[in-house]
Amino acid sequence: MSGDTDRAARLHAYRRDGYTRFESLFDTATVRALRTEMDRLEATHEGQFAQPRSWWFGNVLERSPALMWPIVACDELVSFAEAVFGPFVQLDNLTLAAFPPAEGDTPGNAVSGWHRDRWSHMPNGQYEQPLAVNAICYLQDLDDANGPLRIVPDSHVEPVTVEPGDGQQPLAGEQLIYPRAGDVVFTHNGLLHSGTPNRSGSKRYFMSIYYNHSWLKHTDTFDGPNCRQLIDWARARNDHRALRLLGQDDHLQARGNSGFLRPDEERWKEWRAADTDALGASAAANEN
Repeated sequence: MSGDTDRAARLHAYRRDGYTRFESLFDTATVRALRTEMDRLEATHEGQFAQPRSWWFGNVLERSPALMWPIVACDELVSFAEAVFGPFVQLDNLTLAAFPPAEGDTPGNAVSGWHRDRWSHMPNGQYEQPLAVNAICYLQDLDDANGPLRIVPDSHVEPVTVEPGDGQQPLAGEQLIYPRAGDVVFTHNGLLHSGTPNRSGSKRYFMSIYYNHSWLKHTDTFDGPNCRQLIDWARARNDHRALRLLGQDDHLQARGNSGFLRPDEERWKEWRAADTDALGASAAANEN
């Protein structure tokens, strides 16, 4: 199966189900490095979390650019995000987190908390392009002890509701997902999903690469010295994809006001090609 055919099949399943799973996208060394970085952040901020239910660290690209930039800019993830909503892919936020063991007796079917992700809305019964997508990576194999990922397929299309007080109860039609370390579950922001309380006795590690549309505000800040250095590097290369990821979409006005007289995917292909040509021309000029 060709790469284009495989991506088309994955995109079809994603639109139908609201998620897709990239298996073994990050290797063992990368997973180990991410866990080490999470432990470092936790140790650095020791005492700032009073008996935490979880530890959350945002702006991780600024905190650890050498480790995190290749992950944020992973071609397989960004290319798929571009297939979902075009060459408008911006990093909204990059998060490392860890969930300590749940306290007390937690029922085996307990749910951490159902939700749709930011920039979503209640679906209306038909597929709509998401304004944001979540690339979720657990940094250990998930099982029933440390808690699977829970999703409700089709809930990005169907207006599935959760009544007050039921946010931590299993839902009809839910599926339990058991990713392995280094897998990425790539979700539509309208998909209902939840974690499961961790009953393993050890921390459960988690990373979220949250991409949104480049005309939206981004949650993380890109004005720290490390991100500014990345922006300068991308601009020197004329790398428009990298600039967009970092909140700098030089083509937003023209492409966001293109007239919309031709199929979106056709225009997206042209714009991606233009970005590739610009990067190639810049590289050739620098060689001369």
